[in-house]
Amino acid sequence: MADAGSVVRIARGTYTVSDDRRAFAPEVSEQAQSLYKQFNADFPEIKLCVYEGPWLLQFMHHLASNQITYIEIEKDVAETVFHRLKNEGKEVYFRPDEEFIYNYVNLGSPAIFVKNLISESPLQTISGIKVPTLEKMLVDMYCDSDFFYLQGGEYHRIMRNARSRYTINITRMLRYARRRNVSEAIKTIYENSQYDID
Repeated sequence: MADAGSVVRIARGTYTVSDDRRAFAPEVSEQAQSLYKQFNADFPEIKLCVYEGPWLLQFMHHLASNQITYIEIEKDVAETVFHRLKNEGKEVYFRPDEEFIYNYVNLGSPAIFVKNLISESPLQTISGIKVPTLEKMLVDMYCDSDFFYLQGGEYHRIMRNARSRYTINITRMLRYARRRNVSEAIKTIYENSQYDID
């Protein structure tokens, strides 16, 4: 039944009847593809992924522009990648936090954020490009200081919107949340999201 698409796996040994929700498979821009291919070629043994700020808009209640392209790469080479992009004349920031972004970065203008890739991050491949799964993005939006504007009450709406539009693998999301020490908080928000109303 899973192969036929009539049921969808949402956790280990747990399935749900297929409905209007679908897999999260965003379109990767040419710029993001180019960045991924460049650094995947330069560091073939290193894990990395790319994603884009506009992917987040569909989940948000209060729309905010985000034209950032994110590169997450293993810590050992993250700073090297930052300096290489800086030397190429790119508008690039290395692991910016909330205060730095608030003071110096316009999220509405194209730029690149280079961040450390958390080990065992759940990734997927789209057109040969490694990108985060929805489960990883949901946990990161809750944890990462550069996503400060998506946290608090906004985050509850994000979880609800993601849950209503896409299939979420709960086991995968909570496994990654445990890596980031937020599994109980994510589990509670996920469970409550079915009852959230505007």
